Amino acid sequence: MPSIAETLAQQLHEAGARRVYGLPGGENVDVLDALWRRDMQFILVANESSACFMAAAEARLTGGIGVALTTLGPGASNACAGLTHACLDRAPVLLITAASDPALRDKHSHQALDLQTLFAPICKLSAELAPAGATAVIQQVLRLMRTGRPGPAHLSLPSRLASLPCPAAATSHPSATPAPQNPPLREVRALLADKRKPIIVLGLGLEPSRPYAQIRQLAESLGSPVIDTPKSKGALSAAHPLFAGTIGLTRSDPAYALLDEADCIIALGFDVVELVKPWDYETPLLWVADWHNHDPKLDCAIEVVGDIGKMLAALGKLTASTAADWGAARVRRLREGLAARSTPKAAAGRISPQDFLASLREHSPTDIIVTSDVGSHKIFAALEWQPRQPNRYLVSNGLSAMGYGLCSAIAAAHVMRQPVVCITGDAGLAMVMGELGLLA
Repeated sequence: MPSIAETLAQQLHEAGARRVYGLPGGENVDVLDALWRRDMQFILVANESSACFMAAAEARLTGGIGVALTTLGPGASNACAGLTHACLDRAPVLLITAASDPALRDKHSHQALDLQTLFAPICKLSAELAPAGATAVIQQVLRLMRTGRPGPAHLSLPSRLASLPCPAAATSHPSATPAPQNPPLREVRALLADKRKPIIVLGLGLEPSRPYAQIRQLAESLGSPVIDTPKSKGALSAAHPLFAGTIGLTRSDPAYALLDEADCIIALGFDVVELVKPWDYETPLLWVADWHNHDPKLDCAIEVVGDIGKMLAALGKLTASTAADWGAARVRRLREGLAARSTPKAAAGRISPQDFLASLREHSPTDIIVTSDVGSHKIFAALEWQPRQPNRYLVSNGLSAMGYGLCSAIAAAHVMRQPVVCITGDAGLAMVMGELGLLA
C-alpha cells in the first residue's frame, strides 16, 4: 500500500503537475522522495513566497495547476504573500507544508502553528492529511482549486505521518467548470435590441479557456470596442481596429472614456479585482464567465455561467445596430487623441519608459513573454506594452505584490522555453534577488 507521501505525488502527477517549487526542510524528505520517484522536477528557491509566485505563473501559462512546498513553522508562514497573490489573482496553486506532530501538540509548541486557521482566509480549502481519508482530501483539493473561480489550496502533512500507509480511493479529477447552461439567446437579443453603443470588457477569467477567436468574432459581429485588463492583454490584438486599450492601472486610464459612453457592457471573464478604480457603473451588464458573479456581486442584467468558449461560440453571431460614430470609428478617434498628446521627453542621456518599451517591441520575437513587477513601471508596462500573442504578459494585478516579476519570469523560462523579459524596479528586485541563482 502506498504511503501518504507517495499518494500525494501520484495524485499531483495525474493532475498534470510536472514540477514543484519550494524551500524544504527535513520534515519534507518523504514527500521529496515521492516526487523524485514520479520524475517530477523540484526547483529550489530562496524564499517561500517566491515558490508560490512561480507556481502561480506556471498555472497561468499552462492552464493547469501550480505546486509549492515548504517546511513547517516559519517556512509555512513565509509563503503567505505568495499564496495571497494566488488568491487575489485567481491562480490554482497548491501549497504543501510540513506540520508539527499532532500527537505532541498539547506538550510541544516549538514551530507549531495552526496552519489551517492561518491559510483558511486565502485558500479554497486548507486541510491536514492523515492516513484515514488522505486520498479523498487530496482529490477534493485538486478538484476544488479549479472549480468555479480558480484559487489556491493548502495541505499540511506532519512528517511522522508522511510514510504511513494510505488507503486507496477512486481517482477523480472531474471537470472544473460549472455544468454548462444554454445561453439565453432570446434574452440577450432583447438586451441588445435598442443598444447603440455596446462595449466588451475582457478580464483574467479568459484563462484557461482561451476563447480568443470567439472574442474577435463577437466583437466584429457587434461592432463593439474591446477593452482589456492587464491580465487579459493580448486576447484581442492591439492592432485590431476595435481594440480600445487597457483599464485597471489608474482611475483615469484613457479607455474609461469609452466605458463611460457605452449603453451596454458585455463582461467576458471579467473580475473587478484588477481595477484600482471602484466599479460603479449602472449600465446594463451581460456577464459571461466560467464562474458565478460574486464576491463582489456586480449588478447585471443577464448572467451566463459555464465554459466561456462554448458560451461565446453560441453568442458569436449576435448583432447590434451600433451607432455610426461607435465601434471602430470611436476607437480611431480615441487613438488619434492619444497620439496628439505630448509625451515628456527624457533628459539627455536617458531613455523614457515609452521609448524603452517601443525598443523592446522592435527587437523582440513575437512569442516573447514579458513579466512586470509592481511599481510605477507597472503602469507604463500595462498601458504601453502590447503583446503580439495572448497570455504572454504576466503581472500581479489582484494583490499587486512586489517580487512577482522576477519569480514569474523564472517560472516562464522553465515552463515555456521561450524568450522572457522581466520589467522590475530596484525594490521589487531586492525582495527576491536570491532567486537570480536559478538563472545561472
